[in-house]
Amino acid sequence: MRNNMIERITDTMNALHFPCEWRIQWFEREQKIEIILMLEVQAPENTKLTDKYQSVNSSDHFVFEDVVLLFHPNLGVLKDDNYLATIAFDDEKGVSGGLIDAICKTMRLVIGEAVVELEEFLMSDAYDHFEIKWNNQNYLSTLQTLKDTSRFDTSIYSYPSELPEGVVKNNEVE
Repeated sequence: MRNNMIERITDTMNALHFPCEWRIQWFEREQKIEIILMLEVQAPENTKLTDKYQSVNSSDHFVFEDVVLLFHPNLGVLKDDNYLATIAFDDEKGVSGGLIDAICKTMRLVIGEAVVELEEFLMSDAYDHFEIKWNNQNYLSTLQTLKDTSRFDTSIYSYPSELPEGVVKNNEVE
């Protein structure tokens, strides 16, 4: 069995115990993988919030989503503002385990900070908006630290040619 990116991302995210729900969406023809991070929100009663699409919540309980996109550069032009981060994989064979580790560790840190910031946003009038922010410097530092400490996994994880049965059964990939 070949190692593929989706399996490695899933295993890494499970091992990091993310403080939010998440799922992976695979777009085979477009050669892209979306990692969707979902923060469950319980807003104070009768709080009305407007998202970037000008939709207003109809309930005090809703989910805030953001997406990290892994894509092959042949995808073409992307609207970066639709994603928390966009990361190209240009190796025809796939990506290294070290790259996946750095992406997942950075997402874990970003989501941990976002959970705290979201709570502060909901409880204080001092903030006029909330957004999850990708920390690219942290991502690059994590990559470098993994390399400097000889913990960078050079194993290549291929872009999947088909979905692994276990991942489909767990409904982690749509």
